[in-house]
Amino acid sequence: MVTTNRQVIVGQTVVLEIDLRDATGQIADADSLPQVEILDSQGTVIRSLSSSYVSRIDVGRYRTTYLIPVTAHTGIWTDHWRATLNGFTTDARLNFIVLATDADISIAGAQIGDDCTTTYCDAEIQGINCLLGALKARLKNNLEVETLDAYGNTTFVSCFVFTDEELVWFLSCSLSEFNQTPHFTDFTFDMEVIYKRFSYIIVEGAFILATAAQMLIEAGREFTISDNGITMNPPPLSSVLNNELSVFVQRHTEMLKYIKNSIKPHPSGFGGFRVLAISPNYLRLRHLRQRRIV
Repeated sequence: MVTTNRQVIVGQTVVLEIDLRDATGQIADADSLPQVEILDSQGTVIRSLSSSYVSRIDVGRYRTTYLIPVTAHTGIWTDHWRATLNGFTTDARLNFIVLATDADISIAGAQIGDDCTTTYCDAEIQGINCLLGALKARLKNNLEVETLDAYGNTTFVSCFVFTDEELVWFLSCSLSEFNQTPHFTDFTFDMEVIYKRFSYIIVEGAFILATAAQMLIEAGREFTISDNGITMNPPPLSSVLNNELSVFVQRHTEMLKYIKNSIKPHPSGFGGFRVLAISPNYLRLRHLRQRRIV
């Protein structure tokens, strides 16, 4: 059994990973495979410093595995990493916990409070990425901040307002609203009509949700700062966002109604007409084509 966290039972295999970043804080590959050394809770070197069995799994991310012997000491172990990046050698000491066999207690099945796991097929991922790009552009989500690196050089670091996970949830909620206003439909992200023809209305719904979420954060930052006679009043961004919401929400709802009224779902069957009346004359008239019931 392999564990991917930093807690392992004796007799199991632990997966140890490390990320490398350069002086600007950006993830970067090492000049060569990093070396790793493993020490047990007694400080004894269990694995000597070596790059054997170390593999690169992504940009700047390296991994190694180690089988904890059944007779190993329990406690806090140390994995010592050494890497060379841009000609500079750096060391890092991380820790993982080795537990005894009787500590192997697991809870079967999903539990309340677990992270929600949502999977998408390849076609849905393509549709989500199309909508995600438009949503990021509308929110001005991908920004850069000017900063100084370790050598005093001016550089730019990427700064994101919302994470991709948050934006995908906003898009999912917007699609759910689209499917239930004003009548129920079953559109999904893999349908081309959603990420092309109706992309604007889906992105706008996600934009409204993102703006509402950010409005609360901005409202908490709007307080006056005074220092030695200098006063700073932050701009009332929450009021601006609230004014935008009051306009966009009403317009968005009306657009949803216009769109959905033009694509009402097809009937599931055809029914016959029958006059529900007790008079035999009415029942007889419905069979006469030349007659008409008013």
